[in-house]
Amino acid sequence: MKFEIQDMSLLDEIGPEQVILINNPSIGLKGVLSIDNSVYGIPAGGVRLAPDITVDEIVRLSRAMSLKFCAYRLKVGGAKSGVLGNPLDDNKGVLLTGFAKAIGTYVKNDVYYPGPDMGTDDNDLVKMFSVMGVPNLAPNKIGLFKEGIPVEELFTGYGVIDCLEVIYNNIDKLTRLKQVATQRPKILLEGFGKVGTAIAMSLKDKGYLLTGVSTIKGAIYDDDGLNIDELLRLKLEYGDDLVNEYSSKNLMKIPKEKLFELSSEFKTDFIIPGARPDVINKQNVDNIETIALVPAANIPYEKGITSILAEKGIIAFPDFVANAGEVLAVLVNKVAKDCNEIFDYIKSKISEKTFHVIQEAYNERITPYDYAVNDALNELKKKIKRKVNLIEKLNKRFK
Repeated sequence: MKFEIQDMSLLDEIGPEQVILINNPSIGLKGVLSIDNSVYGIPAGGVRLAPDITVDEIVRLSRAMSLKFCAYRLKVGGAKSGVLGNPLDDNKGVLLTGFAKAIGTYVKNDVYYPGPDMGTDDNDLVKMFSVMGVPNLAPNKIGLFKEGIPVEELFTGYGVIDCLEVIYNNIDKLTRLKQVATQRPKILLEGFGKVGTAIAMSLKDKGYLLTGVSTIKGAIYDDDGLNIDELLRLKLEYGDDLVNEYSSKNLMKIPKEKLFELSSEFKTDFIIPGARPDVINKQNVDNIETIALVPAANIPYEKGITSILAEKGIIAFPDFVANAGEVLAVLVNKVAKDCNEIFDYIKSKISEKTFHVIQEAYNERITPYDYAVNDALNELKKKIKRKVNLIEKLNKRFK
């Protein structure tokens, strides 16, 4: 497949304003920068590095960032970038250096602000900003830790569980079916990287049951609940291979692609998609039975799948509401007194927004996903209209 847009319907009246394709054959670099919309502020979004990214994926992710910022009324535009490559290969540094050189002008001119994403981390971004000649723009590390993990790595995961908790406490408003959650909610989690680790830690704090987890090496399930402390220990020692090192009396080992489908055999209250796009799709939707999907990853729903989930009485909660912890942390970091204040701020904002989405969706008799998308797009369209009016005034002025 050519490294270019395949689905032209992704180009609409909102954006993207620019899609910049980058090709440097001398170092094997193929990259893309998608600026979805700048009317809400300087566009921002992470740099994704993966061996199978597509231009369509990055364009869709840039729209998800626009929806996220608009949903929380953060004065930031939506963007995303991607580099085709394996984050485990030795040439990762060369690819990111080449990409940094290619997008440096956009960063210096406030057209785009990059951050870490799948396959990249804070250290990669520090290097990229240095390559661009603007090391002062690199994000400052807080320098605080929770259970040995930098707090910056925890904000998204903890925010997802803050969202999940509000959903758990308001199930009666979210589904027409008489769903009854278990006293200790049972949860399936896709992915056990930075965000998945934080989710597991938060689940442990709340006493919820993590019954299944997956990594790129496979998936494990125990209906009695997995030992989260043991998972965290194995993660430090074995990385993604933790699923092959973990043991318990009633443990099941399955292909990672089958994790969500266990929900049709075993009681599952919540599923947390936490990896790649479109993991909830037409191939597995018939075998998914849960109260709600609360995404840690962006764009987990294949096009058209949320309506199918709604027909089944499954709540497909909007990803851009649930996983906003990290962007909220950036907003408050400079004024917060300590990391607890940041966690409290994330919890308050995500809980407030989650409840608002639940309440308004209930009042309008539509799904939470549809309400959240409509709300964010309406906010964005107001800004677009103001910009159009300004341009029209300038046009008349300089006739």
